[in-house]
Amino acid sequence: MKPVARPFHHRIAPWLALPLLMSLTTGLAYRIGRSWFAMDKPTGQKILDVHTGTVLGEIPSHFYVAATGLGLLGLALSGAWLLVKSRAPSGPRRLHRLAAWVVLVPLIATASTGLGYHFGEAWLGLDAKTLKLLMNIHQGSWLGPTYRPFYVLLVGLGLLWLVVSGLGMLRKKPALAAKPAEPTR
Repeated sequence: MKPVARPFHHRIAPWLALPLLMSLTTGLAYRIGRSWFAMDKPTGQKILDVHTGTVLGEIPSHFYVAATGLGLLGLALSGAWLLVKSRAPSGPRRLHRLAAWVVLVPLIATASTGLGYHFGEAWLGLDAKTLKLLMNIHQGSWLGPTYRPFYVLLVGLGLLWLVVSGLGMLRKKPALAAKPAEPTR
């Protein structure tokens, strides 16, 4: 059976770049703004509405969260497979792999709990205690109010690096060298 992790990873990543950038920047802005810059709740809610796609409307927000969250999980899992199966000797690919090792588990935890919170609240009717647990894991509240913003920074900036460096590597694929024509005699 031919491995599908690499083609999946390379094909899906460009399509998810913009939604992931939106999600990570709004998640960072909300948590850092609320924790360190005394952002007021109405401004924070506007940022969360972009973070969750609520600005698109109720039904489109479910598609946005599902595509972004499941896409990130797919990238994380295919990336994990690539981490185990391939090696990058040096350069941008090695730095991409290093960042992936650092943020792999937090990304999986953040994506899965974000999905669980969104759909648990909207469709599954999860109780408030379970929703709070999911959100505490999602935003690193289990580290306490002092370290929670640092967790969000790690996950957000790690994902930002993975998106930017990944797109850079896809853009710089080496062209196939044309074979020189054989001389005719």
